[in-house]
Amino acid sequence: MQRGIAWGVWVGLFLGAYIHFSGGRNREEAWVPQLYIPFLVTVFLVLFAFFYWRIRRWAGAYHQGVAFFSAGDEQQASLGFEEAARRATQGVQRAISVAMMGQCQLSLGDTGRALELFGSVERSGKLRGSVPAMHRWMPSLIATARLAQGDLASAHAWLAEGRNRNGALPPMYALLPEVALLCREGNPAAAVTELDARVGEADALVGRDARRLKLLRAFALDALDPAGHASAIEATLASLQPVRPGDLEFLSARWPELQAFMERRGLARAA
Repeated sequence: MQRGIAWGVWVGLFLGAYIHFSGGRNREEAWVPQLYIPFLVTVFLVLFAFFYWRIRRWAGAYHQGVAFFSAGDEQQASLGFEEAARRATQGVQRAISVAMMGQCQLSLGDTGRALELFGSVERSGKLRGSVPAMHRWMPSLIATARLAQGDLASAHAWLAEGRNRNGALPPMYALLPEVALLCREGNPAAAVTELDARVGEADALVGRDARRLKLLRAFALDALDPAGHASAIEATLASLQPVRPGDLEFLSARWPELQAFMERRGLARAA
């Protein structure tokens, strides 16, 4: 705002100087046409500079959030995306920032706040045409949050919406909730089959989601044959270390069988 006022002052000084040196009142009819084009050019440059400055501020905050998120610091990343949302000059910029805030909150285990943010983005409709990739993976994130809350029917519905949006494209961010639902509904064999068939998607996950997926693999193998898969289970659990607070409780909070498995394996304290 201060910079916009400063530009306005400079425009006023420019116009005043132009009028003064063009001959004053006696030459009003002469300088008005000549002033029109420079005035429009000046206004255009002022507006361009102002909005360019605003976009740069948004981009700086957004990329700072991305850097923290990539480093696994979702708390700081969320603050960066929140700042980006405040600095947004367009609805699309704000929608992207809010969606990333939601993903941070989901990673941190605050499913309620994540769903509020995702709902805001969905209602805005800004991502559909402008950022189609983000629009396609949003249902999978919502499904993950619903699954963590124990709402399996809603999780199924949002996964179906995600498949509808993806069309012939591979599902994005869907592997974790899909495997979790298979495990939770008593089909560990299908969960292991999905994991083996979609290694590329599993390898693309990083941070907390990667550790959660490894937990699900160990859980599914244990449900199938704990003795026969003993070495694979141990190797999988070892590979998800180091575990940070909230990494695994996100899935187990409303899932008694997974909670019991974690307690047996020393991944959680008994209640």
